[in-house]
Amino acid sequence: MSNLEYNNELVQKYSQLSRTINEEFINIHPIQRGGILTPEAFKALIAYGDGYSLCDNCLKGRIDQIENPPVVGFLKDMAKFLNIDNIMVTAAARESKRLVMEVLSKKYPKRKTVLIDSLAHYTTYLAIESNNLKVSEVPNSGNPEFKIEAKDYEKIIKEVRDKENELPLLVVLTHVDYKYGNYNDPKPIGKLCKEFNIPFLLNAAYSGGILPIDCKEYSADFVACSGHKSMAASGPIGILGFNDDFYDDIMVNSKIQGNITSKSFPSKLCTVMGCPPVYGAPLITLMASFPTVVKRTQKEFVDEESKKANYVIDNIKNVKGIEILGKLPKIHPLTNIKTEGFAKVAESHPRKGFFLRDEFKERGIIGLLPGISKEMKFSTYGLTWEQIKYFKKSFIETAKKYNLL
Repeated sequence: MSNLEYNNELVQKYSQLSRTINEEFINIHPIQRGGILTPEAFKALIAYGDGYSLCDNCLKGRIDQIENPPVVGFLKDMAKFLNIDNIMVTAAARESKRLVMEVLSKKYPKRKTVLIDSLAHYTTYLAIESNNLKVSEVPNSGNPEFKIEAKDYEKIIKEVRDKENELPLLVVLTHVDYKYGNYNDPKPIGKLCKEFNIPFLLNAAYSGGILPIDCKEYSADFVACSGHKSMAASGPIGILGFNDDFYDDIMVNSKIQGNITSKSFPSKLCTVMGCPPVYGAPLITLMASFPTVVKRTQKEFVDEESKKANYVIDNIKNVKGIEILGKLPKIHPLTNIKTEGFAKVAESHPRKGFFLRDEFKERGIIGLLPGISKEMKFSTYGLTWEQIKYFKKSFIETAKKYNLL
């Protein structure tokens, strides 16, 4: 029998969880701005918040084949949106990457190296490691722009080929990186991969749903997106887009049969243990937000969000000790700045590195990492111009308070 009892202490601990920061504060956390739910997604979340709620009308034993709500139609529309042949929803973009590497390892067993940009997310590395593969990094230009060049991809491809007498298993490009928010043009990388006959995966976890994506134009064989980072969905949910060339490798139906019961599960997919594990809130909120996501990736909206990010940068760049990191002007609003001036203040401040977070929180702005004053990462995505100007004003006021401007 369990040692845990139902009592008032347990109720107090867990039954009154709440989160009202979206109403009370301006949230500038880079991994949250693109995942903030639309009103339509909030409404759907309430209706479909129960665990397996999307499975109410499952007639074929797989979530991607449900027609009411229109999951089947949504996957087709998402494929059009990303301009790729097929879409599978996954547990997260990281799971999409891991799955691609797993199926390619079986398809090309002699190829052992995955070639990635040196600004790749840690989950790209873990996807490689979990598949017992090797990593080869493409260098970047270093401080302050950290640029990735196509010519360096070609150089590393040839190095791997000459050293291992085999081509890389996969080439991965981070479309927009998590660290500096640099936009990397996929077209020259896709062209290289076609020339060398290497599968190409575009990691669009920070860009799909914020910037337009065209996998055919990029010659991308795979694309990994994140619903909870960039497509206004509750997490966790990812998207794996893939071309028809790899359909049979990914959509592997179960063939096992019980030796006594003769049980078999031919509709289930082995690659995702039956069907993608997004049975309620994640997928329904992704679907509900989809019209808004399509709208906000049109050029006029993308240009406006870039304009907001560059407005903030232009107004804070003269603060003492500030250095803007990454390529400018910004295309994606994720921004990273060195804040040596604030770091110097922290040395003698009673709150040390926490003072900077305190200053912004007092002004109704959250999302800064606690205890860090040497570097500041934020995103202005989706903020109104009034909020943008208030954030800029708060930054300037804090700088002036500590004689940094």
